[in-house]
Amino acid sequence: MKRSKKAALVLMVPATTLLLAGCGEEREQALVYESPSECAAASFNTPEQCKADYDAAKALHPQVAPKYVSKEECETDFGSGNCETAPQQTTSGSSVFMPMMMGYLMGQMMNRGAVPQNLQQPAAANTSKVPTQPLYKSRDDRATFRTATNSPVAGGIGPINLKPSQVQPQAGQLVRRGGFGSQAANRTPATGFGG
Repeated sequence: MKRSKKAALVLMVPATTLLLAGCGEEREQALVYESPSECAAASFNTPEQCKADYDAAKALHPQVAPKYVSKEECETDFGSGNCETAPQQTTSGSSVFMPMMMGYLMGQMMNRGAVPQNLQQPAAANTSKVPTQPLYKSRDDRATFRTATNSPVAGGIGPINLKPSQVQPQAGQLVRRGGFGSQAANRTPATGFGG
């Protein structure tokens, strides 16, 4: 009977190793808020840090938000009254529309990391592996905060744990059809967008 217990333990070790190896990237703690005052009230950071991270997310917003050739297409994905004119235009000079920022994600740790080099983020931004960035809510799912690349991040405000690779900001693309929420598979990139 002792032998069978030892054999079972020896057989379990490789399985455990495989399971742990499959976990991959570690999760990091981050924070989600709608406003700097909401962040400061939670007392995870100082009011100054909350404001600095909000300002960094707001500055990144025009760079990463998905862009639409019409306000109607944008509102199809984000809801009536939830879109604004982007500072960019198409190469033909037409206006471009983007969703309004509904919140922001900030890395909580003091060893905060950088945003990819192709995106410029203000110096006040954090330096964790989870970069500060704007968050959005789709018309189809008003409860979930999402990144500009449509990755669901949180169902509410406060601390969260996530994989940094899921939330790395990327330059926003011009979109022709709706698809930010549950219709993401229908989204197709368009050409003719100038920065």
